[in-house]
Amino acid sequence: MKRMAKMASLSVILGFLILLFGIEGAHLNAQQNETANQSQQEKRREGLVVEWLDNMQNSEDWRAIGTSSAGITATRKISGRPRVLNADGQLEEGEAEVVDDNGITHRNDYVLGIRTFFFDRGFDRVEVFPPNEISIRGTGREIKVWVLGRKTRHTLNVKLRDHTGRLHKLNMGRLDFWGWREMSVVIPPYIPQPAKAAALGMHLRFVSFFVQSDQFESGGVFYFYLSQLRVVTDFSEFTGDESIRDIW
Repeated sequence: MKRMAKMASLSVILGFLILLFGIEGAHLNAQQNETANQSQQEKRREGLVVEWLDNMQNSEDWRAIGTSSAGITATRKISGRPRVLNADGQLEEGEAEVVDDNGITHRNDYVLGIRTFFFDRGFDRVEVFPPNEISIRGTGREIKVWVLGRKTRHTLNVKLRDHTGRLHKLNMGRLDFWGWREMSVVIPPYIPQPAKAAALGMHLRFVSFFVQSDQFESGGVFYFYLSQLRVVTDFSEFTGDESIRDIW
């Protein structure tokens, strides 16, 4: 009888401890989630936020137009993700899912492949368009994209359209490297991005990528690959009520 009483007492104590630690664990998880949400809100109010414009998971909707009448210009959705060399010189597998500064989870299973043909060196180019122009919320500061290069001197550029409809071309650099590299370009202050225009729904927009052929590079078939199109944007001027917009 005494043994059964001891067992019953131990069961009660054990159940109480499990219940106590369960409550504490749930409370701790709630606190961690609340802290993460507060951190995201603070980033929006006080600093720069990295926003994803396109994760290339639906890249079959992108299109490419080449200037050369020779060869074939086409895009293709390809399984893969950016892979870079670690300190030991080995390729690392990228993350299958990436969480951005807004707490949104992005899949990372596909990249956009582009094939074209350059005939007139220094003149031919290929332009790559999303299904629609992509609005950049806040004040855009920098465009970022992962690029798989094939060691050519062709130049990657990005084209943006401001709220007045004027186009701006920004040079992101040469594709003179092997493997994946994160390329970026700062959005210069001469491109207008007034907060009043944003309140009317007239944002800066991403239009396209385009690659200009190099005059010293041999002609022929040319391939490159894109992934994870992002923008570093500043929300410090946009802390009002986003649910009410001046577009009625």
